Amino acid sequence: MAQEIETMKSSVDNLMSKLDLYSRVDEYSSCGLFETPDYLYETSERFAEEIKEIRNEQKEMIKQKSAISYPDYTVISSNKAYNKKILDGQVKLMLTAFNIECDFLISKVGPSSFPRTLERIEKLANTLEKSAATFECGFDIDYVELKFQECRLQYQYTLKRQEEIAEQKLIKEQIREEQRAIREYEKAIAEAEKEEKVYRSLLEKARKELIQADENERIIAEQRIAELEKQLLAAEAKEQRAKSMAEQTRKGHVYVISNVGSFGEDIYKIGLTRRLEPLDRVKELGDASVPFPFDVHAMVYTEDAPALETALHREFGTRRLMLLTFEKSFLK
Repeated sequence: MAQEIETMKSSVDNLMSKLDLYSRVDEYSSCGLFETPDYLYETSERFAEEIKEIRNEQKEMIKQKSAISYPDYTVISSNKAYNKKILDGQVKLMLTAFNIECDFLISKVGPSSFPRTLERIEKLANTLEKSAATFECGFDIDYVELKFQECRLQYQYTLKRQEEIAEQKLIKEQIREEQRAIREYEKAIAEAEKEEKVYRSLLEKARKELIQADENERIIAEQRIAELEKQLLAAEAKEQRAKSMAEQTRKGHVYVISNVGSFGEDIYKIGLTRRLEPLDRVKELGDASVPFPFDVHAMVYTEDAPALETALHREFGTRRLMLLTFEKSFLK
């Protein structure tokens, strides 16, 4: 019996978690966190199209005069034409007030206000109906439901659009980082080639001097040649390493950094760099945007840095914070 109760309780909890999708928004929004909804559509463009379709359905109900209705027996004046004019005027007044207020509420909807916005839409419809109780004018439930649907779509559209903007910023940053890395590789290759040329020239000169050296000078000349050969090999290896990195641009370092002085505790940034010296990128972030240097918690070299960075951002996506002071995504 106890096992059956536990199974039923688990089923109820699972069902409630699906129904109560937005119930804990207020609990986290004050800390800058919110639960990401199960999106109805994959792109913000699709949400925009659906919102437009919902709005067209509302317009059609208004056109068909079914958004708000009143009983045929409602009598205000013995003059039927005047009677209809007053009732139609009341309907128009209610629709104008309802639509303007709903547009304002829906345009401001966000993670912390979404549940209350739905409540305020329903309360607004009830209040307007009570104000027109004498005329017995009432909203069609389908029209109010269309407003609910528009609010849900607008809420998810806002979140999805924010995600897309963050993704585009990340892509642009990756492109800029890649271009900086390429310039760095090209500079490193040019410097290595120049260094290699110098050592070859010195080595050639030292070998000529060895031929003409006497017994005492010969030992010094041979040591000089050995040292130059060693330096030449190092320059060639440096050049080869730079060329190899330039040819394999997906290789790089994924880093995890924080800045308690600028953003507080338990706030981390995940990013990538293809620099030959990855800590140069961390120093650059600190110099350019915040008053305190970053602390490095991890610096991982990988064959596919963009893939690892994307996987980490996806894994911690529900804990992402948008900090306007840095215009980057951080995790808490």
